[in-house]
Amino acid sequence: MGGPTGRAARAGTWRRGACLAAALALAACVAGPAPEEAPPPVPPADLAARLPAEAAGFRRGTLLPLPQRLEGREVAYATRGRLAAGALIELYRLPEGPVPAGAASPAAAAALAGLLEEALRAPGHRQQRETARLTLPAGDAPGLACAETTGLYGRERVQGLLCAGGVGGGILRLRVTMPQREPAPADPRAFATAILVVLRGA
Repeated sequence: MGGPTGRAARAGTWRRGACLAAALALAACVAGPAPEEAPPPVPPADLAARLPAEAAGFRRGTLLPLPQRLEGREVAYATRGRLAAGALIELYRLPEGPVPAGAASPAAAAALAGLLEEALRAPGHRQQRETARLTLPAGDAPGLACAETTGLYGRERVQGLLCAGGVGGGILRLRVTMPQREPAPADPRAFATAILVVLRGA
């Protein structure tokens, strides 16, 4: 039982086990640590409650439900003065699941496309056209995909900014409209960036 044959068999078994353990250890080193789990989505109501009372000269209005969207909330903003600029922020979730943060996801692109369609198909006395595409903030980690517009509200020349992106696992949609003047009555890009910074830190 303890002869050369038994010792050889046991040695072979030990070597195979040692090789398997070494292979598993090497695979673990190559694969690296397991990726961190994504943080849980933030309810749109919680995000909306964290919106600032004022951002880039815009003052916050009343928080309202957005019934046509999952857990939707909307908040209006406006500047003061005779030539006022108005803004509307929408926060909601998608039935398909969490949305990646930032401007690059298909969900963000679809949300911006929806905003553009709504703007370009407005009633006859409101005519708008897209003039530029951009991302905000400018830099390595854009959080919003945006489009600038210009057009007419009746006889009034207007300009606008439409933005969408993933925030807190859901969608942020933002639109700004204001009279087209020099100097401009507000800075839509600064407003959109300020809102994004607040929500990203939530």
